[in-house]
Amino acid sequence: MDRENILQFYRRWQSLLKQRIDGYIYDDNMKLLPTRYIFSKFKKSIEKLLTNQLMETEKIILMPGIRGIGKTTLLAQAFAIEKYVKPKKDRLLLENIGKLDKRLYLDVSQLYAEHISLNDFFNLYEEIEDFHFEKPNKKILILLDEVHFDDNWSLFLKNIFDRSKGNNDILIIATGSSALQINMVSDLKRRIEVWDIYPMKFSENLILKYNKYPILHLSDNLQNALFNSHSAIEVFNYLKSKNLIIEQYFVKNVPIGTEDNFFKSGGFPSTIKLENELKAMELIKSVIDGIIIKDILTIKRFESNTILKISELLYLLAQSDVISYHKLQDTLRIPRQETLERLIEVLIIAGLLVKIPAYSHTYGSARKTPKFLFITPSLRAAILNNYFLSGIEGKKLEDYFTLLYQKDLKKNRDIGETKLSYDAAERGADFILTLNNNENIVIEVGFSKEEIKQVENTLKKVNGIYGIIFGSKNLEIVNDKIVKVPLPFLLSI
Repeated sequence: MDRENILQFYRRWQSLLKQRIDGYIYDDNMKLLPTRYIFSKFKKSIEKLLTNQLMETEKIILMPGIRGIGKTTLLAQAFAIEKYVKPKKDRLLLENIGKLDKRLYLDVSQLYAEHISLNDFFNLYEEIEDFHFEKPNKKILILLDEVHFDDNWSLFLKNIFDRSKGNNDILIIATGSSALQINMVSDLKRRIEVWDIYPMKFSENLILKYNKYPILHLSDNLQNALFNSHSAIEVFNYLKSKNLIIEQYFVKNVPIGTEDNFFKSGGFPSTIKLENELKAMELIKSVIDGIIIKDILTIKRFESNTILKISELLYLLAQSDVISYHKLQDTLRIPRQETLERLIEVLIIAGLLVKIPAYSHTYGSARKTPKFLFITPSLRAAILNNYFLSGIEGKKLEDYFTLLYQKDLKKNRDIGETKLSYDAAERGADFILTLNNNENIVIEVGFSKEEIKQVENTLKKVNGIYGIIFGSKNLEIVNDKIVKVPLPFLLSI
């Protein structure tokens, strides 16, 4: 690439950068938009950069996630970090913010459109800004959005890591699609941190939409009580002590209909400003189309007639409970099960689906078809145009619990690592959460009238310590073994 062309791009980019950043961090009234929970990690990393505390493996942070969940906004907020520093909470960051010598926000898709590689751009950037990655002698924050647009992004980051080895003056935060990691060179995996970005929880939706913050520490305490207790009675007693507090919070802070609206479209920050339900769903559908067109095609090579079946496959999965590979093959007219499995695999890699295996005492011996759930109920609602067949509406709560598991419970600081499966037998429970000591908690979510029997059946099969049913009208305990938990508790996690 011609040096002059890169220079002209950089000058144009810098001239419009403030306008671009402001568009992401302010609302229509020029009021700062709230931040997501993960933004606290941004502040901590920048603080470490400025106080010489960055470890080698903390200098490059990769943030994969599906489209539409606010990754670009997070980077823009990091670029404007001064506006989000709180004097009491962020005292050390505030004291050192003046040490940040250089900061760069760059949309790599714009580089791609100009046929400029990351390597070529940064060769010029070092020259213009008068530093070298080997020894910058200045604190530099680099924010790269949609880094996967550069075919050699992984090698580029590895080279930056190697060149900056031994100094802690550079922090790079890069976002990309959920499929980002499959193209990562192996040497880079050992050198960086990966922060997975997920769709929003209900509490985050309340913050961004209504500026209503959750009860302090309630989510962590609920997780610990629900999934780290010794008995159903212990769970019930804790929840009972919080029942009035949660009821009061929802009455005072949650407008009527908020829960339903959240399940329809509330997983995506990009839909928050849209009052029109149809427009919100169309936006989510465009996210799905973008994932199919821009992400999935880069993961695996399929014939064009197979690609055309992805939307139909998503629809079948969205309107079904558990569906066999054989039935999917027949319906979609896909000749080989291997092709179908590869299609589902890329939907998982792309971040749309989560695979929940059937429970088995022996690891790897279960032959039952897995359950496939969506990473947020908003995806299922958009695919079905919010029309749920009888018996399927409860799947949106299964989707939401899957999001909670991926985000909070899979690797929990207090509970430890857990595994999630489901009971594939007829009248089996929705989920089995296996703790790191191999004890099992049986979980049912939704609106089934046979929920107690389903939990009892699975508790006996897996020798579970207790069962939880989410979605009941009242907080109850059944036979000292099962706790029925109202929806607000689940939404408060």
